[in-house]
Amino acid sequence: MALPIALTFAAATSALAQPISPDTFIIEAWGGSSTKGVLAVREAGRLRNIVSEHNEIAVLNQLLQAKYGSGVQVINRGAPSAQAIELLNGRYKYEHNPPWQEAMKHSRARLILLNFATNDARHYHFHDIEKPYQVSPQRYGEVMTALIDSARANGKAVVLQEPHPLCGRAEKWDVAPYAARLDAIARAEKVPLVSQYQRIQQLPDWRAMMSPDCIHPSEQLYRVKALETFKVIEQHFGAQLAKLNPRA
Repeated sequence: MALPIALTFAAATSALAQPISPDTFIIEAWGGSSTKGVLAVREAGRLRNIVSEHNEIAVLNQLLQAKYGSGVQVINRGAPSAQAIELLNGRYKYEHNPPWQEAMKHSRARLILLNFATNDARHYHFHDIEKPYQVSPQRYGEVMTALIDSARANGKAVVLQEPHPLCGRAEKWDVAPYAARLDAIARAEKVPLVSQYQRIQQLPDWRAMMSPDCIHPSEQLYRVKALETFKVIEQHFGAQLAKLNPRA
């Protein structure tokens, strides 16, 4: 099942266009369409996908800069429809990126955010991609561990982000085993985890905060997710970030 995306890039992350000081605390966010900031809108009775400027990563950047100043910068590396394994190998949606080991070697980021699972679950459910890229929950765990280990080997800290839950027909993709596997990896690797999957399911009427395709969050839910990611980063890296802004 392909996910056609008519992307509106007028709201692309401004951080990419800003000059980067050597002293900047750079955070790179890697993931699929929910990292990029895709949401569905209904026009003339039909759905189309756009990229919202009020996506999770943009809001996270605003929250961090409001507290710690412009010395922290979050760069959005999300690629709609991407799976974690594609990032590892530099294939498909990440075919224009070098393989992960090389990308980490040359990246100036101090912190890497990883948010994969939805598309891994989708392709595994539909078996609509070549077999090595039909990633089971177990294989997903192996891939995520490889991404973490490579980032760390190149001097990066890592934060894992759980996927958000899906609703409607997309629920049958069964993201839950991937979220559970990610939680286990976070414990085993001692990596900070942003809890989103069950936490969002416990919110009153959370389905109303999804965009109409029941796959992507609305801007409201993107902000909810950003606040939780901000909290985890503040908890684990606040002391480092505070050095960028002594008044923080």
